Amino acid sequence: MAQMVTKAEEGSSFKAYDAIQTPLRHYIDGARKGDSSLMRKAFIDSAHIRGSYAGKPVDWTLDEFCGLIHKYGPAHEVQARVVTIEHSGTAAMARLEAENWRGTRYTDFFVLVETGDEWKIASKVFFAHSRA
Repeated sequence: MAQMVTKAEEGSSFKAYDAIQTPLRHYIDGARKGDSSLMRKAFIDSAHIRGSYAGKPVDWTLDEFCGLIHKYGPAHEVQARVVTIEHSGTAAMARLEAENWRGTRYTDFFVLVETGDEWKIASKVFFAHSRA
């Protein structure tokens, strides 16, 4: 049997999804502008970034990842969209698809945590598709 959800619960759920998207927007804007400080704002300090690039595994700390953002600069042409968000309490996950991040398409999977009054990315696992 379906459980009834109150208007207050519905409103709270919508607010949570909006709040979860905030660090994802920082992430996208940080990529587009090549701004490592904006990118860093999306993550908790101890975050890790793992994935496969050019068929090789990578494992970066947040400092290493932001260093790459700074080194390679803006991805002005990147187009990105959040395609999935799921959350329960103070934990969430999101999937982002990005095209033309300096010529590469990416699928990103994020794990997020609510830290006080905001959400932050705790980890990112990605797959770099073939270059365009």
